[in-house]
Amino acid sequence: MSHRTLGIIVCSLSVALLGGCASSGNGVACPKSATNTVVQSEEVPAQTAQDAPAAAAQADRVDASGLFGASEADDALRHSQKDADLMLFESWPDETTLDNDFIANVVPVWIEAIESAQKTLDFEEFYAIAADDSLPKTAATQALTKVIDAVKDAAARGVKVRFIVDKKMSSGENGVLPEELKKIPGVELRIISYADISGGVQHSKFFIVDGTRVYFGSQNFDWRSLTQISEMGARLHNPSLVAPIVDIFEIDWALALDPKAEVAKTKCYEATQIDYKGEPTIVQTVASPKSVLPCDDMWDLPKMIAMIEGAKKSVSFQLLNYATKNYDKTTFTELDKALTDAAARGVKVRMLVSDWSTRPKYMADLKRLAKVPNFEARMIEIPEHSMGFVAYSRTIHSKFLVVDDDKTWLGTSNWSGDYFYNSRNVGVVATGTKLNAELTQSFDRYWNSDYAIVVDPNVEYEVKDQANPKP
Repeated sequence: MSHRTLGIIVCSLSVALLGGCASSGNGVACPKSATNTVVQSEEVPAQTAQDAPAAAAQADRVDASGLFGASEADDALRHSQKDADLMLFESWPDETTLDNDFIANVVPVWIEAIESAQKTLDFEEFYAIAADDSLPKTAATQALTKVIDAVKDAAARGVKVRFIVDKKMSSGENGVLPEELKKIPGVELRIISYADISGGVQHSKFFIVDGTRVYFGSQNFDWRSLTQISEMGARLHNPSLVAPIVDIFEIDWALALDPKAEVAKTKCYEATQIDYKGEPTIVQTVASPKSVLPCDDMWDLPKMIAMIEGAKKSVSFQLLNYATKNYDKTTFTELDKALTDAAARGVKVRMLVSDWSTRPKYMADLKRLAKVPNFEARMIEIPEHSMGFVAYSRTIHSKFLVVDDDKTWLGTSNWSGDYFYNSRNVGVVATGTKLNAELTQSFDRYWNSDYAIVVDPNVEYEVKDQANPKP
């Protein structure tokens, strides 16, 4: 592709969504809405279950033909929001009490979305991995298999399917499912090297249906993300919110062929007002890294910092991990300063992270912040599943921020500098009390649960081994 400009490609899809795109002497202008560090990231390699005989016995009692988490109540909730501009969906670890009855379950949401596709399905994923044959075939372990079957059916009926996965997470065991996807007639898959583009990884997780709906969130294309890990995502069904992510996909689809291709800046999409459950809510699509965006104003980090800097009463955020040290040992303090400054002026700050944060890199920051007045940190520890130990599961992986009673960020980034400066991520920022209240309620459910551990600066925590069971 040899350093070609991507703006025209990007804008051509915006024509269908927003009704026009014009070239100018400065590049390509798309209409507004109506109103080098390598990220090590979450490695998710092999997966094995211990105590296979017991797990197999349990499998006999599970309806593997059903969808994990499906129920009449969830079906009613999902369909009550079928035309909504924004709808939340979640995953929770099986055999816990952490599911929210006011947020839709991801598995039926994804499958229904894929089954509804008429023309195109575009997936941009960090990696893709299905349950292997060592695991019992249950509704939980087969959740992603059901999703893949829906993709196969879509391709068979003529839907054009495209997949992007990151190069760093597409070899070895993580390369099995991508190779299988490539063999499906009607499916095209490209491997993108964000290490060669901006020194990071393609860390976003989203798919687009017919260019009109986006499903994004912390859920990776991984069976564990659907049934063994706490995740939060959202469906966007508004042209002004969808079009920027369509643009991002087209940029990355081209960059997968030529990492040195020039990314043209297009006209920005402004924040737009939507109706969220009867309340006017202002929402804007955001993303990273700044150097690979169709519009600089989409960059998420400054908007997140501004939210925290404007906090008057409370800041609560839930993540896999938090770090002020990047993978190249440089420091990242922008968010840290905003958080500690907020606490210093009397704002109540709450941080909720995975117990994978017992690793020294993360624990040093947690203990330091736990000493700050008005700042409390907790970790979530999820018990092992009855099927036995499964590597890289049983944790929280959601990524959201709620400020006061009306500001919200929901995205795909953990909080260290690499995610914002080097890696591809997407999300939304919003102003509205109902969306904020629902995510705050979910946060409080975890915060006050028996799975939560208060971080004590004076305690030495055992480092959690995500890859191996306890001896």
